[in-house]
Amino acid sequence: VSFTATDAGRLAVIVNANDVAVRGARPRFFLAVGLIAPHEATKQRVRELLTQVRDTCAMVGATLIGGHTEVTPGLPHSIVVGTMFGRVEGEPLTTGGLREGDLVGMTRSAGLEGTAILFAEHGDRIRAMHDSDVLEDADEILAGDWLLVVPEALRAAGCPGVTALHDVTEGGVGEALYEMARASGLAIEVQRSSIPVLPATTAICGDLGIDPLGLIGSGSLIVGCDSEGAAEVESQLAEDGVPFTWIGRAAAADDQFNVSVPRFPRDELIKTTLLRGIEAVIFDMDGTLVDSSYDWPAIRSHLGVTGASIIDDLNGLPEPDRSRLWAELEEIEATATAGATIHEGAHELLEVLAEHPLSTALVTNNSDANAHHLLERFGLIFNVIVTRDSGLWKPSGAPVKEAAHRLGIAPDRCLGVGDSRYDILAAREAGLGRICVLHDSAGRHDGEADLAFKDIPAFVRYLRIV
Repeated sequence: VSFTATDAGRLAVIVNANDVAVRGARPRFFLAVGLIAPHEATKQRVRELLTQVRDTCAMVGATLIGGHTEVTPGLPHSIVVGTMFGRVEGEPLTTGGLREGDLVGMTRSAGLEGTAILFAEHGDRIRAMHDSDVLEDADEILAGDWLLVVPEALRAAGCPGVTALHDVTEGGVGEALYEMARASGLAIEVQRSSIPVLPATTAICGDLGIDPLGLIGSGSLIVGCDSEGAAEVESQLAEDGVPFTWIGRAAAADDQFNVSVPRFPRDELIKTTLLRGIEAVIFDMDGTLVDSSYDWPAIRSHLGVTGASIIDDLNGLPEPDRSRLWAELEEIEATATAGATIHEGAHELLEVLAEHPLSTALVTNNSDANAHHLLERFGLIFNVIVTRDSGLWKPSGAPVKEAAHRLGIAPDRCLGVGDSRYDILAAREAGLGRICVLHDSAGRHDGEADLAFKDIPAFVRYLRIV
């Protein structure tokens, strides 16, 4: 655990105690190693660390039996390492003990720790966006002591029908379910709607464009149990007042271990930090900021284009076909330009970026005349504009790289914002630091972009918070 956390000693004990308890073992003995960075090596800070370790050990019923503390040159921040020993009463449990047909349930709700972290860092801005009743349970999360799952894990482990336990941590419920499925050699069939998510968690995840099922979820426990033992699990957890929900069932795996909800090898919390160090934003135009209603599949079919780039295909034709089809494309573009509308939130988006302040550029495969006509009509202003008339066009990264060059900002300090795979490919080839996709409510580009939002207002909410 990083010593930058104010309660690093407490967290080191809890994380280790949870890991022991989900094996069906009661935490008994703890070893702590503190590697202290020189700039943090004060008597008060070290005393606080050891006090936290002792007090938390007492809380979980474990004894601090030793360890080591030293000042370690060269560390950027201090680190606490812990080892917990426990005693198993009966047969030990594993994450991979799930059997085909077993029920799968979870305690509490998804993304608890992530919700607490986000409210601690951005609470004032989040509260300004919502009515107090929407965030009512956020105060309970912040005030509660729910990270420790030892009591409920031991309760569940004592039930005869329980076959597997796994505490939720980084990657949230989605990753925990995947890890249990993979370790068991099974699939887990889950209805997303059955996974409990608090209103406050739903609200903040909606503001930030993140999935609550991939948000760090310490404080929640995944339980695998046969059908006959389900009632006993419910009864035991209810005695401790622990909320519990059955969310799915284990099934035979086909060619790979899978879960019917996404897995999250990278925690969704990371998305709130992705724009750190970004100095400029490079936008696409048509489809991103302006709705020009292009039917690209129909246009490609009409023009007989089969390659990745319409422009490259047309330029490669012999005359007179080249001039004829270029004239047809320009007529299509002129019609689309005349009927174009601006996407809701476009002006506010540029205003928010100017407040940070961030430089902006526009890179479009449209013509110089059409681009300037639309920008003037809608009052959109950019520091740099690159159109296909420059001799550069997407999906090549060249026009994007040119925009960064004209801005005087390194590509890896730029965020690319678009609405299509062309934009993603161009941004990636140009070496942009981050990629954002807008108008992606269907999740078409999951895994391809760093950030994705259903519309511009959602992106604006994200920017106003982070």
